[in-house]
Amino acid sequence: MPLLLIASHMALWPGLYVLGAVVCFAQISGLDRAIWHHWAVPAAFAFCTATGVYILDRVKLRDAWLDPADAVAHPSRFAFVARNATPLRVLVVTLLLAATLLGAGMFPWAAVLPPLAGAGVVIYAGFPRASRRRPKDILFLKNFYVAFGITCFAGIVTLAAHTPSTSWTSLRDEAFAHRVPMGWAAGHLAMRVLVDAALCDLDDEHADRLFGTGTLPGQLGRQRAWNLAVAIRLLIAIALVSTPTLAPWPRVTWAAVTVASSLVLRLAAPQQVRDWVDARLAIEATAVAFILAAAKGP
Repeated sequence: MPLLLIASHMALWPGLYVLGAVVCFAQISGLDRAIWHHWAVPAAFAFCTATGVYILDRVKLRDAWLDPADAVAHPSRFAFVARNATPLRVLVVTLLLAATLLGAGMFPWAAVLPPLAGAGVVIYAGFPRASRRRPKDILFLKNFYVAFGITCFAGIVTLAAHTPSTSWTSLRDEAFAHRVPMGWAAGHLAMRVLVDAALCDLDDEHADRLFGTGTLPGQLGRQRAWNLAVAIRLLIAIALVSTPTLAPWPRVTWAAVTVASSLVLRLAAPQQVRDWVDARLAIEATAVAFILAAAKGP
């Protein structure tokens, strides 16, 4: 099996997506300076947490709870997960444990985030499909759930990395002092993740219809969902560049990169979208980081 395919099955790209979300939040809010001084711990914390919970979403807690919709939508990935379920569950525990230890070193209460994220995934879609629908099966709720979770996580990691003290008082004061740019960063990132989550549903359109999962592509069709997602991304880029309360370079750079990546991916229109969408945010964050570094000069 090709190495890139194995990396995809093991949630490398979603892990990088969440890491990109942290960078995006930090840069737009203007709280990225402290992160770059000790970037390894926040980056490893975000990546281990995200990769762990995304693998958990795929492998579930028990073999009997594997989602049959995944077998229809992603037969190769489902076969890989089913064949390696036990080692993958061990990997989930290892990643979340590592993230917990990293979180404790970064800011003591951050250690609770990986277990909470794991619990959130179990609530989202960890149990078998039954008469009572899961959050993952409900139109719009599934995307809002993901957007809310990733945005909150990115904001908390950014704030924890930025706060020089380990006291709740210091954390509260920092959050209050930066409440306006953090609010804008949260709104921008939430809309971005919401749209990206809808785009990822393009790959599952047939399976979601078959198993009764409500999605935007299921309601509008593939092409209309594609076009709506691109239109919203262009609108959030315009909104970002038009926000005078944010630092000019990060907002203008993120807006430009968002427009460019949106148009490139739409024109390319790959048949399988999810990995491209997940990798895109990490690529955007890297491009913005280089541009901002070049703008600051030596």
